[in-house]
Amino acid sequence: MGLIFGEATRERTPSSSTSPSLGGPTPYHRRSSWMPRDRETIYKSYLRRIVYPWHFYENNGSYNGWFDWLPEWMRVGYWSPVFVVYLIGFYSSMIYFKPQPLIFETATTKQLQNDDRDFWFYADASIFAWGIFVMIVSSVRMGSLGAFYISYTGWSWMLLTARPGFAVLGYLLDDEGPTSSTTAKISALVKTLESSLRFPVVVAAFVTFTIWNSILFPMIYFFAIKEEKHRNDFLKFNFGFFMTNIHLLNLPLAMINTVIGGDAIRLFTFSDLW
Repeated sequence: MGLIFGEATRERTPSSSTSPSLGGPTPYHRRSSWMPRDRETIYKSYLRRIVYPWHFYENNGSYNGWFDWLPEWMRVGYWSPVFVVYLIGFYSSMIYFKPQPLIFETATTKQLQNDDRDFWFYADASIFAWGIFVMIVSSVRMGSLGAFYISYTGWSWMLLTARPGFAVLGYLLDDEGPTSSTTAKISALVKTLESSLRFPVVVAAFVTFTIWNSILFPMIYFFAIKEEKHRNDFLKFNFGFFMTNIHLLNLPLAMINTVIGGDAIRLFTFSDLW
């Protein structure tokens, strides 16, 4: 993609090429930022608003130059018209094949055995706390997680963290009182949201785990990095606290209370596939 996030700089870095994409100028290639690149201009603005030093700008599809090793046509196109047809067909089919009704089954607290409920409740609570802990600690250690929050891996980890959070909140709100009460309705809504995230969490974790460990990691280590020192640095980074969690521990954590668990476990249905 020609539009991509990057750090605010006054001038283009050497790694950011100015050559056009193979498809020529498109609406997706801008030659100027949507936000000011000059931080002084930002901070001295009239309203002195807090703004992000992130912006869209033309960098030839290589964020911070990290993807210069990929051919340009893989980063900026030219994209085939078939792709447009595919997108239209994909979203049209989603609307047409939407299950009627769209149901995500949930289990109330009183349907679960006490011992079973307590164990898997604390399992969910632990995963939720651990997911937040990993992001906070990694942000402090690394200064910033940068594009993690807008990446597929980042969304995968955040969904993995959010699902048990919704589960814990839903069961805490489940007072086993009348289903017509406001608390019971909120509890049912939260637990339905948690149930709807189960399949996406498992799929996203499986894709992240498989693609990174079996394809991207070997490709970067053996082909993209030439110098031995840089390879060792990358290897150390890959098996550090942050990368180990989001690329190795993510899959087993995603399986808990979605595939492996107690009485609250359910079979996936066509609604989940949709």
